[in-house]
Amino acid sequence: MIVIAGDSWGCGCWDTEQTVYHRGLEQYLHDDGHQVINLSEGGLSLEFTAQRLKDFLSIQKPLFVKDTIKVFVFQTEWHRGKQSLQGSIVPMISLDSSIEDYNRFENIGDDHKIIASFYGILSYLANKHNTPIYLIGGCSDTIWIDDFEKHYPGVSIVCQSFTNLLVNNNHRIDTPVHTVRFPVDLLNKEHCVDLAILGQEREKVWRANPEWMYPDGSHPNHLGHKKLYEHIKGVLT
Repeated sequence: MIVIAGDSWGCGCWDTEQTVYHRGLEQYLHDDGHQVINLSEGGLSLEFTAQRLKDFLSIQKPLFVKDTIKVFVFQTEWHRGKQSLQGSIVPMISLDSSIEDYNRFENIGDDHKIIASFYGILSYLANKHNTPIYLIGGCSDTIWIDDFEKHYPGVSIVCQSFTNLLVNNNHRIDTPVHTVRFPVDLLNKEHCVDLAILGQEREKVWRANPEWMYPDGSHPNHLGHKKLYEHIKGVLT
């Protein structure tokens, strides 16, 4: 069985009416004979993605699942947790005891601390449930670390940057982008400006490549997801 988790990029392909017109990676996996459960939802934070995955893996394994569960997680923007950690009535995984401090983004590198905490939770879940987890850089590219699996056992990066895979035919990227629409309330901090500019440049890349990002311009279309599927097929066997 294949499990997909993440935000709107994990849901599939979106039209201009904000409706999923094609189930993307999920659809291609299904059409190729895989049993697929998709936990993705538009706008989910890293925290909610981890919580949904935890809840799913904690329930009793369905009787029809005879093989190992493999999980593909679309990484999203780190700062969404700033909202989801405040006033939520949903019990969520706390990525790190200092996560709310990191979300104030007082220091350079706080974004990496939040993302690293997310990877740590995924590693914990992968080992607890003996379930391999594969990261896909979606709305946010992933961090790249040599010997990634030594740092986060059970988790591997199958696609660092979905965007770069489509545009430059290479899933690795020299300058990863971890947020596209940088929070306005943080732009008064000098060290945030460069990150905001990277996000603006990423949106320009999306608009300049309609063959992969049409019709809504903010999510890969069915052709993009087909390319991603062909890229990740090697880990499915």
